[in-house]
Amino acid sequence: MRIALVACPVIALLGACSSTPKPVEPDPVIVGSWKAATDGSMLTLSGSGLYSLVISGQAKPVIGSFEFDPKQRTIQMTTRRESPACGDDSATYMVRVGDLRMDLEPVKDACELRRKIFSQPLDRVRNAK
Repeated sequence: MRIALVACPVIALLGACSSTPKPVEPDPVIVGSWKAATDGSMLTLSGSGLYSLVISGQAKPVIGSFEFDPKQRTIQMTTRRESPACGDDSATYMVRVGDLRMDLEPVKDACELRRKIFSQPLDRVRNAK
């Protein structure tokens, strides 16, 4: 009986420790698709924290993950290794976002192509679903 009383709380604690925390969803203000005003490149920020950047003239999109900090107004982007451009790197941008337009200013980005695309205003194409 004494073993059963000790085992139950220990099992309950182990179960609580092994539970996976729910991922933090990005702020809905930036989630959606954004089109570069000049060259037509398309940035899509998903509610799962993944992004894709379809660059005009390239067959494969740049893909990766992102984190948006609404208090600091920054977005941190980490690009996957297999991406055709900016592979296996990260970048940080200051974000100014309105209902229909987003402007990105580089804080840290070694990828010249991404800096060039993000130097253009991005117009909202579609909101998150």
